[in-house]
Amino acid sequence: MAEINPELDAINHLLEVEKNASALINDAQVEADKRLLEARAKYNTEYKTKYDSIAAEMEKDYLKQHDEIEAKYKKEIEDYKASLENKPQNEKAFTDLLEKLILA
Repeated sequence: MAEINPELDAINHLLEVEKNASALINDAQVEADKRLLEARAKYNTEYKTKYDSIAAEMEKDYLKQHDEIEAKYKKEIEDYKASLENKPQNEKAFTDLLEKLILA
């Protein structure tokens, strides 16, 4: 029959403890990976929501400023056209200048 060897029993016990510790570490790693994945998904969703909100606000501000600038530009162009129409035209002096420049 097999003899009882206390050293062999101790080694077997230590191997069993190591096996259990390895299983615990593996379970802990799986749980940590799962929690990280969940946290990453949660914060990515929050980030996207905040990003979209800020982007929409900036887009709204941009469009508002664009419309204000466009209105100002149109008014300035109309004012300039009106000022040109109100200026007297001296066609005789213009024609004389052209003749002088062309014939010179």
